[in-house]
Amino acid sequence: MVRLIKYFAAIIFIILFTSSSFPQNTENVNTEFKLAVNLYDALQYNDALKIFNRIASTEKINSKTTVSYIFKAKTLLKLDRFEEAKQTLIKMIELFPSSKYKSEARITLAKILFEQKEYYESLKPILSLVEDSKSDEYLDYAKTTGEKIAYSFLPSSLLRVLNTLYSGENTSPYLKFLLGSVYQKENNPEVARQTFEELITKYPNSPERARAVNLIRDGVSTQKTNSDFSSPLIGAMLPLSGVSLSDEQSAAAKEILEGIRYAVYEYNDVHESKIGLVTKNTELLKEKIQEIEQYFESNKNIKAIIGPVFSSEVRTTLEEFKSNKIPIISPTATDNDLTSLYDNFFQANPSFELRGKLMAQYVFYVENKTRMGILNAIEGYSPLLAGEFQREFEKLGGRIIVKETYSSNTFDLSRQMLNIAKYHSEIEGIYIPLAGKTDVPAILSEMVNNSLVIAIYGNQDWLLASGFETSPEISNKITFTSDYFIDYNSPDYQSFSKKFNQTTGLDPNRNIFYGYDTGKYLLTVMRNIDPNSENIKTKMESGIISSGFHNNIAFDDQRVNKFLNIVRYKDGRFELIDKFKAGK
Repeated sequence: MVRLIKYFAAIIFIILFTSSSFPQNTENVNTEFKLAVNLYDALQYNDALKIFNRIASTEKINSKTTVSYIFKAKTLLKLDRFEEAKQTLIKMIELFPSSKYKSEARITLAKILFEQKEYYESLKPILSLVEDSKSDEYLDYAKTTGEKIAYSFLPSSLLRVLNTLYSGENTSPYLKFLLGSVYQKENNPEVARQTFEELITKYPNSPERARAVNLIRDGVSTQKTNSDFSSPLIGAMLPLSGVSLSDEQSAAAKEILEGIRYAVYEYNDVHESKIGLVTKNTELLKEKIQEIEQYFESNKNIKAIIGPVFSSEVRTTLEEFKSNKIPIISPTATDNDLTSLYDNFFQANPSFELRGKLMAQYVFYVENKTRMGILNAIEGYSPLLAGEFQREFEKLGGRIIVKETYSSNTFDLSRQMLNIAKYHSEIEGIYIPLAGKTDVPAILSEMVNNSLVIAIYGNQDWLLASGFETSPEISNKITFTSDYFIDYNSPDYQSFSKKFNQTTGLDPNRNIFYGYDTGKYLLTVMRNIDPNSENIKTKMESGIISSGFHNNIAFDDQRVNKFLNIVRYKDGRFELIDKFKAGK
């Protein structure tokens, strides 16, 4: 009841003060800030956020400006708006470098990055805090947290990179100590001893010196090892945020990343030999991709890359990586020529060329049909699919008896259907790759008008279409390919969904499965081999199959996924017929 009274009182206050200019004197600012804190405590985060944002963003700096930034970020966290929370803290640190709340901002920023499993990035604000914090409490917390992150999640190669970025009198010995500890974990005792001895010599007055002395005295083994036991890493490069992206694009990329992260988490949970993940934001910018290439090139523990998302961004990446040999696998790019641009590039999402080819093989080999008609739009990828279908079908020995084209969204296909109907007795089906789902009602209507009750084969735009119920006799003869189809009723899906939700707080969707299935495939490839670029590529091209939720994944030397789902419409619902693998 008390919380409810607070809430209604707060709402009245907001109505009174947001409809007019609010004077920015100290008393009013304090009152407004206190109200926002009360709303925050009452779990009314959206209302609290409005006030914290207003105090933080006002041009006139006041006593509550910086602390409002902190509360704004924490409120955004409660609303699961992680990227906005992160940017709020970064802005606060940049604008108010002398703020007494800077340490709190850095700790909160580190927590956000850690929760997003960006372990390398999460260590950076902690290192900044180690360098200049005057608070023993914050310093102890930062050093303890940093040790846990470094020892549990980071390889020595990344700590060496941080050593080059942070050279302060406090961070340098701290990073040396972390590096020595991780060398020990990686079973590299000789290098660990050398690192601790260098710390003792170069930083005799540092707090870490005594700990290094104790570790050497207590027995850092001097047995040499001829192997590099550093954990292999997968690099993920995705457009997670930036001015060049729409909200929809960045949201999709973040969901794909969640899937990749979960695949790595799941793998490491059951395997003794761990594989790490390093995430980089491309921002859909060539300059960022160039920076990422340099970083990945310098980090020899990165054995393969997942990403980017869009075909256009893949082109830029393949150009920048042209002198590299690291395998790159995109979970979603579909352009036909991408594998020709880079010898180690793989497409987990089948190209349009393969989609038309695969459907021709399915119709010929599985449906046993040798005489077909084609109806395709002249827009989009419809002509490409129709052309590949015809080429492959005729190559197999089939015949295309009749072929018609139309302009999408004209809704008048009477002439085309009348001509196809003339060959009704000669054809066994029609391949109709859509340019858009809106053409379906007109297609089905004209088929009914011409009594053309015959099997339809198509592309995955049929999955998004409507109007099937108007002609059930024909609709029940629709079969099409799709790069994703999830059986929500399967026990495997339901078990996965429950575990995924318990771990991440999210429900799995199409984008998450694009990331998860690609990550699972790559982890399967990297298991039980020396994961250098040549071995990874060879194993990927060997045809190894990874069963996925949205689609299976397998490659040959063409480096395009050979699998597509075959889906059929029947009595008001879509059902999976097969996960069909294309031949040569």
